[in-house]
Amino acid sequence: MRAIGSRPVRVVGLLIGAVLLVGCGREFAPYWKVDKLRLMAIKADPVVVEGQGEATLSALAYARRGETLSYAWSWCPLRTSAEQGYACPIDEAQLAELGGAALDLDLGSDAQAVFENPFTAEQVRLFCEAIQQAILEQVDDPELARFLPVDDCSKGYEISVRVELSTESEQLVASKSLRLSTGGDTPNTNPEVMALEVRPERPEDLSKLRDRAGWEVAADAAPEDQWVALPEDADLRVLSDVPLELRAVVSPESVERYQPPTPEGAQEPPPERSEAFVYRYFVTSGTLDGSRRLFVEPDTTLEEAPITTLKVSSNQAVVECMEPEEEGCGVRVWSVVRDARLGVDWIERRLLVVE
Repeated sequence: MRAIGSRPVRVVGLLIGAVLLVGCGREFAPYWKVDKLRLMAIKADPVVVEGQGEATLSALAYARRGETLSYAWSWCPLRTSAEQGYACPIDEAQLAELGGAALDLDLGSDAQAVFENPFTAEQVRLFCEAIQQAILEQVDDPELARFLPVDDCSKGYEISVRVELSTESEQLVASKSLRLSTGGDTPNTNPEVMALEVRPERPEDLSKLRDRAGWEVAADAAPEDQWVALPEDADLRVLSDVPLELRAVVSPESVERYQPPTPEGAQEPPPERSEAFVYRYFVTSGTLDGSRRLFVEPDTTLEEAPITTLKVSSNQAVVECMEPEEEGCGVRVWSVVRDARLGVDWIERRLLVVE
């Protein structure tokens, strides 16, 4: 990457214009019912890309049965916006002028993409500082800082990853922030979702699930022993009109301790804190009592925080079933778990709802 002092003035101007055009995109709250092409999450592994390292990108997506899902991945060195279809406001030629080398923003069309960081941590830091300095020099507007991919270059630099999903009948575009290390950022790993479990919400329904759905749970099991894990390679039989408690099981080792950034103007950094998680649930049929749950120590626990309730009525199992089977309705269930530092993991399982 070219040194700061030799950057072309024209390209710096283009970068400023790009930042002005991007602005802040609207955030849409996700909804839990999945009945068409849907992207629920994008994951980067690792969460933070080291200098000249790489990250594997994957997408949690759903397409209607019988439709083929296609992918198109790309990346951008600036934030992108929903209003612009997450298109990168700077092209490869303009980026090459700034960086001194040709860079390919295309990441391919496989279900998974690999981003290879072409820069060292020091080059990423210099690139970050160059953009910030250009804003200060060219435009007397401190508010422009909120459009930048990062406000402290020592903590890493965020680029945007774009994925376009399409089937024979539908298309959608989404974006995820990916952090490049500048050497001083706090490490983070993705949370690990180990299982998806259900149990009857009403204790008296356990006998029905044992007798009619084949659940292998002791008749006198205490509520904490009634959890049944949805298998990875088979359906778990459940009954229509029987409400179930549902929870994602996250590894306790995922609760990392980290140092939050120091607020602007503060003299001392805030104390270390434990990772918090947001749980999101999605289903193809039925009704969720709530699709969002929050884990924050010490107010909640990993066992109780993620619990929500799912019920598939006999009418829903017929009218809105996306994956009908001979014995009943196949219902896909997902849980996406995010931390506050770009970490994410998910799990996908399927229920077979019978009468």
